[in-house]
Amino acid sequence: MAVAMASDITACSPAGRIRQGWRRREGELAARLEVLRDAVFDTVGGTTPLPRVEWDGPWRSAEVVANLIHFCIARLRHVKAADTATAERLCGLTLELQQLAIDLYLHDTGQRGQRLAECAAGLSRLRAIPDTAALLDIACEEIVLRCGFQRAVMSRVEGQSWHPWLAHFTTERQSESWFANWIGSTIPLDPRAPEAQLLAKRRPSLVYDTSNAQVYRPIIVDAGGSRSYVVAPIVHGNEVVGFVHADHSPLTRRTDEGDRDVLWAFTDGFSHIYERTVLLERLRRQRDQVRDLLAVAVDRMDDLCESGIEMARQGHAENQESTPILAPAGYGNVGDLTEREAEVFALMVAGATNRAIAEQLVITEGTVKSHVKHILRKFGAANRAQAIAWSLRAE
Repeated sequence: MAVAMASDITACSPAGRIRQGWRRREGELAARLEVLRDAVFDTVGGTTPLPRVEWDGPWRSAEVVANLIHFCIARLRHVKAADTATAERLCGLTLELQQLAIDLYLHDTGQRGQRLAECAAGLSRLRAIPDTAALLDIACEEIVLRCGFQRAVMSRVEGQSWHPWLAHFTTERQSESWFANWIGSTIPLDPRAPEAQLLAKRRPSLVYDTSNAQVYRPIIVDAGGSRSYVVAPIVHGNEVVGFVHADHSPLTRRTDEGDRDVLWAFTDGFSHIYERTVLLERLRRQRDQVRDLLAVAVDRMDDLCESGIEMARQGHAENQESTPILAPAGYGNVGDLTEREAEVFALMVAGATNRAIAEQLVITEGTVKSHVKHILRKFGAANRAQAIAWSLRAE
């Protein structure tokens, strides 16, 4: 499946609810910061330039808070001693800004820790996937569900080009044909593009603003409408075989260092899981080949043994044409059979087919055939009827 969408169940999952809580908390902190910025602006006068609060980049709020605190402290140095009201107002704003800085730090560290924990849970689920095809099919879904992104696109790398391959989106509106039209397309790797630098350094790249970066605009900006994204490599052995793009579109929120680190943690773990799964698939194929070879060898050995017995029996029959058919001296009888072979032989005497014997004894039909061969060999018989006749005559 090249394009996948998150279902309502996914949206209501614990990870989805946690993600909504993150964004709600970010909105609350950004609103507090805007209120404090306006209060500082009113206190120091409308002609003073102050840092702008960016709603699409919550991670820069800490920088804005630090600038406002330094501005208030610098302003306090120039307040006249008689102007106690302004001094008290600036001190109060400084304390509120410091508290906001602490809240921003706790929110950022808590959010990052929770996202990394969800990332580890997603990787743990991928370890149970038995084959590479299924592993690749759900990788993008796990990135969106666990790592806090709105969409993820996986691409294959071949030489000096990359090819969009798989994707997962959170909303149905994003599943329009823009990505389907790009699946399998060949996109050249511009040496100045973040993707080319990723191949050289094997490290993720953060593009904060696509309008000022050397990105491949036809798919990333024109078709995908991405304003900011992160891209991380998928490594197999010593070679980058693919990479993952992720962003928060259609939200206005830009990606940040936290997004880069979380996606890198996921793709690094996924690379190891993918390599392990490839090796396990090779091992299973080799195991099946060895089993087939051994089965063929056993059948050939049985055929050789039976052909030798048949040739000896025919020679003996030619010398004693007038002698009644009796169980040859020195050949086995029912007492030579194992317990399981005796059970199979009893059913043979009753006229049961191999399939009926297998159903009766709860074994495979192949196992029944093996037991029949052993029984014929021990009796020195050419076929089932001869073995049964000799056994009955002996009795």
